[in-house]
This record gives sequence, structure tokens and C-alpha cells, in this order.
Amino acid sequence: MSEAVTVELRLIEQIFRLSTTREKKADLEKAADLLNEKFQEFRRNAPRVEHNKLVIMVALELMQEILAMDKTLTEINECKSLVNTLLESTKAHQL
Repeated sequence: MSEAVTVELRLIEQIFRLSTTREKKADLEKAADLLNEKFQEFRRNAPRVEHNKLVIMVALELMQEILAMDKTLTEINECKSLVNTLLESTKAHQL
């Protein structure tokens, strides 16, 4: 079983102490960096928007990116399935 560790992260101008595993620590830190980069991008583009609204805007943007990736993965899996069906059909006709 993986050993739990505590990691201190600065997320969107606040400090958080989170528990994770050694194996997941680097991924968590990378996720925090990406979140902070996205927040700073929004902050540069909308410097007068209040903090809480920016956080929500960032969350919505990230969710849109996740949904787009999920749609792409679904389309890829459908293409793989179609290719497999075509390959099986081709093999059957060769016999």
C-alpha cells in the first residue's frame, strides 16, 4: 500500500495542505501548476473581475476542456471499434 504524504500547494492565491500518495504527489503538483497558470491567464485578461467570479470562470473553462477531451476519446474509441469491425470483416472474406 502506498504511503500517504502531505503536500502544501498554493492554489489560486491560497495555501492548501492536501493528503496524497507519493506516487500521485507529482501529478497533484502539476495539476496545481496548471490551475494557477489558467487562473493567472484569466486574471491578465480580466483584471477587474472579482476573485470568486474568476475562480468560477476558470472552473468552467477547465470543465469544457475535460468535456472536449472526453468527446475526443469517445470518438477515438468509436473509430477503433469500426476499424476492428472492418478488419474482422476483411479476414472473414479472405477465408
